[in-house]
Amino acid sequence: MSDNVHTHTHTHTPIHAHHHHENAHGHHGSVAQANREFFDDLDDGFDKIPFVKERAARVVKAIVKAYPNLDKEKTTAMDFACGNGHVSIAMLPHVKSILGVDISERMAARYNEKLEDSENASAVAIELKGEDNELSGARFDIIFCSSAYHHFESIDEITRILVSFLKPGGALLIADMVNKEEGYAIPQDAQEAVPHKHGFSKGDIRKAFEAGGLTMKVFEDIPSSEDHADLDLFLAIGEKPSI
Repeated sequence: MSDNVHTHTHTHTPIHAHHHHENAHGHHGSVAQANREFFDDLDDGFDKIPFVKERAARVVKAIVKAYPNLDKEKTTAMDFACGNGHVSIAMLPHVKSILGVDISERMAARYNEKLEDSENASAVAIELKGEDNELSGARFDIIFCSSAYHHFESIDEITRILVSFLKPGGALLIADMVNKEEGYAIPQDAQEAVPHKHGFSKGDIRKAFEAGGLTMKVFEDIPSSEDHADLDLFLAIGEKPSI
C-alpha cells in the first residue's frame, strides 16, 4: 500500500455536508452534546444531506482499492459514527459482518431499519471509552470512520479508543476532509459540533495514528465527485502491530 499524497487540481468551498459523529472519552461535553443534539434532531433528514449516498459509494470504492485484505468470509468490521448506515450498506458486500456504533439513538435506530433484512449488520447507540467490557469484548479486523473525525475534540484520544477495539494486525480506516487553509463552510446550526473546520493534514493524521500505536500505510486523496461539488476527502489507513 502506498503512503503518498495526491493533490487536487481544482479549488472550491463546498457546503459542509454533515455525516457521522460519536462521543469520546476526553471529548469536551459541549461538543459531544452538540453532536448528539444535532444528529438526533436531524433524524430522517439525514437522507436529504447533499451527496450522502454518492459520498459513501466513493469512500468505499477507495477503501476496496487501497486495502486488499478485505475478505467477505472473514473480515469483521466496525462502522464507527455510523449514522444511518449508508457507508455500511456500501461496505457490506466486502466484509463478513459490520457493527455500527453511534452516539445518537435515533441514528442507530434508522441504521437498523435500513439494514433490517441483513443478518450481518446492526447498530448500537453507545459512547465508547475503550473499556474492556464494552461491546461484549468484541474486537474487529477493521474499523472504518467516514466524515466524522472533524467532529471530535481530540482525534488523538478517539484514535486510541478505536485502536483498543482492533485485533492485532487490524486496521483503522479514516475518510475525512482534506486540510484547507480557508476552511469549509459550516452551517450555523452545526458550528459547535465541528471543532476541526479546516479538515486534516497528513501530519495531523500521522500524529494521531502514531499516538495510538498505528503505522500509517495509506494517505491519499479520494477521487472527487463528478461535479466536484462535494467535500475534498482523503483516505488514511493505519495498521496495528500483529503482536
